[in-house]
Amino acid sequence: YQHLPYPEQLKLKEETLKDTLHRLIRKGTFEVLTVIPSPHDRRYRIRAQLKVGMSAGRAVLGFYAWRTHRVVEVQECPLLHPLVNGILEGLRNWMGERSKVPIKGVEIQVSPDEGKGVVSLRIEASCRPKMLEEIGQRISGVKGMIVKGKQKISWGEWTLFYDWPELLGKKRLHIQTSGESFFQVNPYQNWNLMRKVVEWAGLTGQERVLDLFCGSGNLTLPLAQRAWKVWGIDQDPQAIEHAAENARKNNLPNCQFIAASAEEGIKLVLREIDSVDVAVLDPPRSGARGTLDLLASLRPPKILYVSCEQPTLARDLTRLIALGYNVKRIQPLDMFPQTYHIEVIGELTHGGM
Repeated sequence: YQHLPYPEQLKLKEETLKDTLHRLIRKGTFEVLTVIPSPHDRRYRIRAQLKVGMSAGRAVLGFYAWRTHRVVEVQECPLLHPLVNGILEGLRNWMGERSKVPIKGVEIQVSPDEGKGVVSLRIEASCRPKMLEEIGQRISGVKGMIVKGKQKISWGEWTLFYDWPELLGKKRLHIQTSGESFFQVNPYQNWNLMRKVVEWAGLTGQERVLDLFCGSGNLTLPLAQRAWKVWGIDQDPQAIEHAAENARKNNLPNCQFIAASAEEGIKLVLREIDSVDVAVLDPPRSGARGTLDLLASLRPPKILYVSCEQPTLARDLTRLIALGYNVKRIQPLDMFPQTYHIEVIGELTHGGM
């Protein structure tokens, strides 16, 4: 979408979302709200995955050409945060001095709050730990590196730290996460996502909240600042470990984190209680098809469904409607400027609520 002025991108995304949900809109009484624009429409991405290929007999670092596996070399990407582009440049220079490199792919994630980042390399052959140390010490801003492939070796520190702004009158949260775990690529728009979820949850301090696909506590922690108790569930053990540490460091003892699939986690929660007041879920692009019936057994009066994939959102909302829920409102947020992707929050209430 880089050929369109940013306001036109927002209009197009809103229209596309309405087209995807048109059958549900026609049957229901909810509205799709105006898209919340990203605070930055470029230089916002703090995470990038790049490929390594060959061009004119030398290794190049970049992205696949459209619908091919041909790697197009990039000097820098206008969507990437300057810290990511700086590390990208350092890697390109390092590779350019070598006739052969064993690297097949690169993933970079940075923390603007730290001013540093971590690098993950995909290497199919064996790798010398000395190579990681050489790259890490040579490239400014790299605090840790890891190799994924036949072997797993690392250098430096692999944890990134973030400071979130004050949210609706509550104290700032200090967050840590692993460079291997999922984290929103646009931290500036992520703050708007957290704010809207907290607003719509409408917590008074008495509620029991379930947060599915919680990662390192992106939504769990701000919800826990306002709820009686929150359960966070994610199948990534490393993310759950960081989430528990984040709760401890931010003095939120009312969080309980479970390393399990969404289905297994719900069953464990059902052993403690028979219902929750609010359920929040932020599943991967494949959605939450196998989770919704079990979630409904917890009888949450309110569900907040966060999605970055419109077709699976429409599919899962249809199922929740069949389970007795009504879509109340849909809030799109532009988490991915210059692309066709968009983040969406759907609020659902049970029955006549």
